Amino acid sequence: MVHQAKRILAPGTLIAGYRIEAELGQGAMAVVYRARQLNLDRPVALKVLADDLAADAEFVGRFFNEARAAAALTHPHIIQAYDAGVTPEQVYYFAMEYVEGETLLQRIRRLGFVRTGPGLDLAIDIADALNYGWQRQCLTHGDIKPENIMINRSEECKLADFGLAKVAEHDYEGQDIMLTPLYAAPEMIRGEHVKGDCRADIYSFGATLYHLFGGSPPFPGKRAQEVMQRHLHEPLEPLRQRQAAVPQRLADLVATLLAKDPAERPADWEAVLRSLRSLRQALTEPASPGGGVALKLSDVKRARAASTVAPPRPPRRRGRWLFLSLLFTVLLAAALLGVAYLSGWRFGPAAAAAPAAAPAPGSEAEAPAAESWADLCAA
Repeated sequence: MVHQAKRILAPGTLIAGYRIEAELGQGAMAVVYRARQLNLDRPVALKVLADDLAADAEFVGRFFNEARAAAALTHPHIIQAYDAGVTPEQVYYFAMEYVEGETLLQRIRRLGFVRTGPGLDLAIDIADALNYGWQRQCLTHGDIKPENIMINRSEECKLADFGLAKVAEHDYEGQDIMLTPLYAAPEMIRGEHVKGDCRADIYSFGATLYHLFGGSPPFPGKRAQEVMQRHLHEPLEPLRQRQAAVPQRLADLVATLLAKDPAERPADWEAVLRSLRSLRQALTEPASPGGGVALKLSDVKRARAASTVAPPRPPRRRGRWLFLSLLFTVLLAAALLGVAYLSGWRFGPAAAAAPAAAPAPGSEAEAPAAESWADLCAA
C-alpha cells in the first residue's frame, strides 16, 4: 500500500486542547509533534495519524491500540500515555510524555557504537520495562528497535511506540503482518508467531543489542526481502568480529538472544534480565591481580570518607598508671640511698664499730655525729 505524503501541521495549530510547537519526526503511520497541553501547561509529544490512513479502519485500530497498550503500563522506563481521541475534523491524536533527548538510533549513529558499560545499563533498563509489561499485562511489544528507545538528558531511557503491541484484554488483530525487517524474528517473518510468546520480542531485543554494541544491525541490507532471508537462513556473524572490544560473555549472550530457533532463546524476560545483571556485576567487579574482587567506586568513596574521621581515643588503663607510680617511687628511693651513701652515712653496726677520732688539741669540738639512716628510719 502506497501512502500519500503526510500533511504537516503548522506551529500554533490547535488539536483538542494541544497547541503544536514543532515537528519531532515522522513514522510509517503518523507524524509526532512537540506540543503544549493548554489546560495543564505542560509539554507533550503529540502523535497525529496520517490523513490518508484516517479512513483505514485497520490503521485507526492500531493507532488506538498503541494508546491503550501504553496506558495499561506504568513504569519509569516506559513512555507514559496521557490522552487519545479524534477531533470533529477526523484528526486522530495520541498525547504522551515528552522526552527531551535523542533516540538510541540517533546515539548509535552519532557515536558509531555504545561502550559496554553504558550499553549494559541501558539494556538492563529496557529489559526491566519489558519484564514488567510481561509479568503484569502479558505484553508483547512487537517492534523493539533502537528507533523506539528514547534517552533523555539525564541518561534515562524510555521504551516507546506500542503500535504493534499486544496487551491482555487490549489485543488488536490486524490482517497484515507488520514488522521492521532489520530486527524481526524468523518466526514473525514466516508468520508462525504464537500468541502469548515473548521470545520474538527477545530476538528483536537481541538484534537491538547487536546494533548497539556492534554499530550495525546483525543482518544489514537495503531491500526488505533480502534482509528477511538473511534472518531466516544466514549464520550470525560473531559480535566480536564487528567490535573486538565487546567482552566474550556479552557476545555469547547476544548470540543466544538471536538464536533462530525460539526454543534456544531464553524462555522469558526474567531470564534475560538475570543474565544481563549477572554480566553487569561481573564487569563492575573484575577479579583483582591477587585473586580477590576489586572494590566498587562507592566502596572506595566510603573508605575515604571513613578515613577522614578522627579515630576514637583508646580507653585509659589504670594498671599502667599504677606501674608508673611504683617505678617512680623505687627510683626516688634509690636516688636518696645514693645521696646518703656519698654523704658519708653508714648503716647499722658497721657505723657503731668505727672508733671516734680524738679531737686535735686546741681545736673546737666537732659537731655530734649525724644520726645513721637506720636511726632516722626508726625515729
